[in-house]
Amino acid sequence: MSSKLRVRLVVGAAALAAAGVVSGVVLATRQSPSQPRTQCNQTKPLVVPGVPSREVAAVRAAFAREPARAAAHAMEPIAQRAPKDPVVQFNYGVALFCGGYLVEADQAFRAAKKAGRDTFYEMRADSILHPQYFQPTDGLYPLFQPTGADRLLLRGVLLQRQGHQHSAERVYARAARLHPDSDQAQVAAAFARFDEDNLSASFSQLGPLVERFPRSQSLRFHLGLLLAWTGRRSQAATEFRLARSLGAATNLGRQSNTFLRGLVTGGTKGSQR
Repeated sequence: MSSKLRVRLVVGAAALAAAGVVSGVVLATRQSPSQPRTQCNQTKPLVVPGVPSREVAAVRAAFAREPARAAAHAMEPIAQRAPKDPVVQFNYGVALFCGGYLVEADQAFRAAKKAGRDTFYEMRADSILHPQYFQPTDGLYPLFQPTGADRLLLRGVLLQRQGHQHSAERVYARAARLHPDSDQAQVAAAFARFDEDNLSASFSQLGPLVERFPRSQSLRFHLGLLLAWTGRRSQAATEFRLARSLGAATNLGRQSNTFLRGLVTGGTKGSQR
């Protein structure tokens, strides 16, 4: 996904979250009827290449069942025998949700997030469990945007794109240790701690950096990105304006300006409803 497209998507999600428009497992659970009601049509399992599992064939066979509720029942014994398999637990959550078993789906997605640590499944499950935040089409957490050619930072971005958030976090942390005076390295290390179950993991680290690097465009941009991602549109706009003021012609400056245009448009549309 290009940086420009990702910016537009996050802006749209920030506007929706700010307006209180949410959807997904958590909201559906609160509104669940006494009897299961099918939430979606038959779907295909999500099998991510490179994530080991001995149950892929069994998962595919379960998802071939119709209707969706039958797939959920077929997945149950597979989930019981493979509680630490993220492929199984994530797809069990999908089958449960589609079959209308919403509380159980929430539990399965939480199991998938834990079992799928440092894989795509962790981030995708986290996103499903937090529908009030931005819902990325690529299933990834927000990506750090380096502005130079630091090999460790570039390696971290690659790991993030591959779905290995914690591996990227370790690489960024190493860069921060090696370059204590680099604002980018420090920002990357804090930014990569992002977790939708624990927003303070990143924000608590980014905040103190404002005093250390008051004129860091990278810091202002990435702080704005996380604020936009989590629906705090007004605060995000403040950070993007600061980032733009530190260099409107740079890549981060141009992206900040794109965010600001989208946030203003989103706010106008929201006020007309």
